[in-house]
Amino acid sequence: MSIRDSLLLNSNFLVHIGSAVYSFARVKNISESIEVESVREGGDNQHVHSLLKQRSSEQKIVFERGLLADPDGQADTELQPGTLVSNVQILVMSRGAIKKNYYFDEGLITKWEISGLDAMDGKPIYRTIEIIHSGLHEGKAP
Repeated sequence: MSIRDSLLLNSNFLVHIGSAVYSFARVKNISESIEVESVREGGDNQHVHSLLKQRSSEQKIVFERGLLADPDGQADTELQPGTLVSNVQILVMSRGAIKKNYYFDEGLITKWEISGLDAMDGKPIYRTIEIIHSGLHEGKAP
C-alpha cells in the first residue's frame, strides 16, 4: 500500500450529537490546546518552568452544512443557540471503517448563521453552527 493510499481523506466523516446522526459539509476548529504560564527561577538562573493554567476562554467547534430548500428533518430547528448538547462525536471513515474519533462530552450551541445572500453569485447557502465545548479528545469515546 502506498503512502497516498494510506492517507485519510477529509471528505468522509459522520457527526453524532447525542443519539442523532447529522451530515455536515465542513467541521472547523478540530483542535485541543492548553494554556501555560512561564515562571523563571529566582536568583541568577536561566531556567524557565512552564506551569499549566486553567483555561481563560472556551474552546469552540464549527459545523457547516448546505441549507435545504425543503428540509425533511428537524436538524435546523433542533440545533439552536442555547441548546445543550452532549456526547458529540466526529467519526472519520475510510473504506467503511472508523479510522479516527474526535469527541467532547458536553457543549452549548452559541450561534448559528447562514452565508451571505448574493443574487449575482448563485452559490449554495451554508448554515454554520458554533458550539463551545468541554474539551475535544481524540480516541475512543467513554
